[in-house]
Amino acid sequence: GHRAAPGFGVYAAMKAAVTSLTKTLSLELAPRRIRVNAIAPDAIRTPGDHALAESATQGDPMAYGRKVPLDWGETDDCAGAAVYLSSRLAKWVTGTTIHVDGGAFASSGWIRREDGTYEP
Repeated sequence: GHRAAPGFGVYAAMKAAVTSLTKTLSLELAPRRIRVNAIAPDAIRTPGDHALAESATQGDPMAYGRKVPLDWGETDDCAGAAVYLSSRLAKWVTGTTIHVDGGAFASSGWIRREDGTYEP
């Protein structure tokens, strides 16, 4: 929903729908002091993501991690964002999406080389 991905049209449309629904519900529920936010993970080490990464990188699942400046994440990395959003620290946060993605969204598709530099 935040960037294009050839061959993933339906997936991208569903992600965009989540973003739009998050914003809409945040406006509709604000009068009742209910906050609505979303978490957008990327490159989290799970069996499903590993299979997707392997197919997207011609059998080299670790290559997908090179698209993420901080490499692969763990499920606990998303948990921190959920704890924050459900805490009083986020009482003024609504209608937004937090990208828990190791910098993948910021990199805009740039790929990290082994030496730490980037290529488009």
